[in-house]
Amino acid sequence: MKKIIYPFAIACMLGTLPACNKILDTVPNDKISAGTMWTTESLVDQGVIGVYYSLQRPVQSAGLIGASTNIGYYGYEAFGMTGQGEYNLNNLFSSAVNPSNSYFSFQWKWFYDGIHRANDAIVHIPDAPMNEEKKKRLVAECKVLRAFFYMRLNELYGRDGLGVPIYTEPIDPSEANKGQSPESDVWALVTQDLTDAINEPNLPDNQIQGEGRASKGAAYALRGRVYLLTKQYEKAAADFAKVGESGYSLYPDYKQLFKVANERCQEMILSVQYIEDPTGYGTAIQKYCGAFQQGALDSRGCWTDLQVTPALVNLYEEVVDANTVKPFNWSDYLPQWDAVSTLGTANRKVFFIRDQKVNGADVHATITTAINTELSKLDASVKALYLPEGNEARLKTAYEHRDPRLAYNVVTPYANFEGVNSNSTAEGMYTYRFPVTGKYYVDQSGAEPNLNSSLPGTYYTSGSCNAQAEFKYIHRKFIGEGLEYQRREQNPVDEPIIRYADVLLMWAEALVEMNDLSGAMAKVKQVRDRVGMPTMAASFADQNTARNYVRDERRRELMGEGVNFFDEMRWKTLKQTKFDQKVAQHAWGGTESTGGTTYEWIGDQWYTWPVPKAEIELNHNLKPTPGWVY
Repeated sequence: MKKIIYPFAIACMLGTLPACNKILDTVPNDKISAGTMWTTESLVDQGVIGVYYSLQRPVQSAGLIGASTNIGYYGYEAFGMTGQGEYNLNNLFSSAVNPSNSYFSFQWKWFYDGIHRANDAIVHIPDAPMNEEKKKRLVAECKVLRAFFYMRLNELYGRDGLGVPIYTEPIDPSEANKGQSPESDVWALVTQDLTDAINEPNLPDNQIQGEGRASKGAAYALRGRVYLLTKQYEKAAADFAKVGESGYSLYPDYKQLFKVANERCQEMILSVQYIEDPTGYGTAIQKYCGAFQQGALDSRGCWTDLQVTPALVNLYEEVVDANTVKPFNWSDYLPQWDAVSTLGTANRKVFFIRDQKVNGADVHATITTAINTELSKLDASVKALYLPEGNEARLKTAYEHRDPRLAYNVVTPYANFEGVNSNSTAEGMYTYRFPVTGKYYVDQSGAEPNLNSSLPGTYYTSGSCNAQAEFKYIHRKFIGEGLEYQRREQNPVDEPIIRYADVLLMWAEALVEMNDLSGAMAKVKQVRDRVGMPTMAASFADQNTARNYVRDERRRELMGEGVNFFDEMRWKTLKQTKFDQKVAQHAWGGTESTGGTTYEWIGDQWYTWPVPKAEIELNHNLKPTPGWVY
């Protein structure tokens, strides 16, 4: 029997007080002993909350951000094609990576923590003294959660038939001595758990405007994903259709979808819940992904440790007319782009440097000096391409007439954003410029409008990354605007694990593999119609073209949600999409990096994470993962 259980006391018991809107409206409490756990309905409620709580913060921060903590699903972005980290990722992507890497160990333990919590609930709830219908519903919910943990565990560590250890009963830590079960057995368990949940009459079809619990729709979505992973495409398509029949659909406004008010709308199928609570039940995405001046009521100064890659930004297409889009190409806007690149990609910086003059006059002498310093680093033939008045306008045209999701998801060069002042008492507008002479706020003397009273009223203070010498693409999605949130490190916005747009695009994937290209196009069109983006038949002209287009659409739509890394791993495309560059990049691309992140491909064994060395040393029944040196 497991000796320590991890439930959390709640401020109000689920199902008893209507004012409770979220599962995780909680406060921490002492751990409850195994002897008393599951003996009353209130303790069962707390125990199930403990299972849900285990969904939070799946990513270890070492080498990702400048703090030692665990962070949310947005941390996975740095592992995929769509995101990058500021530091060295603890050598996860370098030739020094080995089975002792802390990321491998942390993830393994995180998955099994959730599994063991779910096992406790599934085994003990049936004997609890409470309503039978509720017991059956709670067991079904915990089976959905256990399936999620095993699905992620198996797709990272159990590929190519290897599998992972299966535990379905509560155990003492000393009893964690099983070897790997075959990959197919793990998928069978996941599928059975989800099927049990689907067949449970007491599990509701959906949780739209509900408490954020698991539902039949979530079970169908996850089971469809398992069928997609195991190449059972017809079954996957059938399950994805059931998600819509369960009541889920697209929310009409993509920009507003990721706000607190809409976190339990008809699109959000399963989410990680957060509340704005000072004791640690919120998400810190604002602090680690926001621009420096994007703070909250309690604090300003965000870190910008996690950024968006230029490769993703370049994937957002250009709208030609109401029926036509085309791939974005820098040379369409900057004819000298390719010629400058041959001199070294760092020379592209010339197009990204801010204007020296406004209305014919210098903004300020300190800014002119900063501009000249950057120009002096470039090839002599390149400097002439800089426009003292008009460089910003020329560059901004490259971000106009693009897929609207680019502006919703990313702070691009010379875009505006709403931030806070130096005391977090008022809001202010900022423009993301390069270079900046200091990390100023709107109310400080060093801010440009305060340095030069002749500037127009629409000339805002320069916004920046935390490292002001950087000019990297900044997250806008999920980030609060101005004083929207109470706490910089404890934002209340939930993180979606799976939402209906994700389902539609996985459905499209399955249809592509079934060679139903018109059906796949129809699913993608639903997602793109929401933001007014035309969907062209040429993008589905043949199976390979359609496959690549659906993958790109997933990258565009689901950016910032921690999905892309798992996509690239299952597609086995990470070598091409992540390791085609050597370091984290500035907006102009190239090889400049202040953070020291390096990408060195070690071989296809990277697609199957190694069983952690520490686990093998503790459990001799575990087999080392082939291709890795222990």
